[in-house]
Amino acid sequence: MENKKWAPSQEENLGAITHVYESIIEELSELQKETGCPDSFIYDFIGKIQYEWHPESCLSIVRNKKIKN
Repeated sequence: MENKKWAPSQEENLGAITHVYESIIEELSELQKETGCPDSFIYDFIGKIQYEWHPESCLSIVRNKKIKN
């Protein structure tokens, strides 16, 4: 995927993106409920996931090479 400015359509925002957002929030809430971890742990946890999607991370580079092939 090229590094162009991408913006979702209104349909994507109201559909798939909202669904995934709500699912992530629900899963993180469940994780917190099950483990009793503080918000700071959830914040750091999300940061680790976020790093994996940084355009210059190894995982992102590999993922994008697979998409192109």
